Amino acid sequence: MVVVPYVKGLSEAFTRILKSHGIATANCPHRTPWNFVVHPKDKVRNEEKTELIYCVPCKNCSSYYVGETGRKFGLRIKEHKKEMDSFTAGTQIQASRARESSITHKSAITDHAVEENHVIDWDKAKVVDREAQRQTRWIKRGTLDQEDTIVHKSGCRILPTQPHMRPGDFQVKCSIEL
Repeated sequence: MVVVPYVKGLSEAFTRILKSHGIATANCPHRTPWNFVVHPKDKVRNEEKTELIYCVPCKNCSSYYVGETGRKFGLRIKEHKKEMDSFTAGTQIQASRARESSITHKSAITDHAVEENHVIDWDKAKVVDREAQRQTRWIKRGTLDQEDTIVHKSGCRILPTQPHMRPGDFQVKCSIEL
């Protein structure tokens, strides 16, 4: 006996052909009423996801910051916002902006916002990829840094991970044992 999914108009003809060759068939629906009601797992919101690569766009230009974290995505974005707010809290004059631009910040996204006087689009931050192993996540994140190479489906133009690095500059340290 062969079990095949039911497709209106096709299944009947397919069953006749197989029956002429002595093969019994049974049709089953793609979606049963049970499938519509039961969902074994709840969907995980992006903010709750861990072990991922993410990108955050700039509202003023086409640049994206791409980062990686093993912790919750929402927590990491909140940390970026907190650092950003600590440098952009007050009204800035040109002298204070120049003084702050000489400071090396924890992330390149803060450097970009302070030096270029740009606004980061936190609402459009998205998860690009997920990877459980940290070294593999670093390598994937590093390949996304290469500005002249289209590596990932996200199409991101990348801000470097470290403030002192330029796009395309990245270091990956890992050891492979055979």
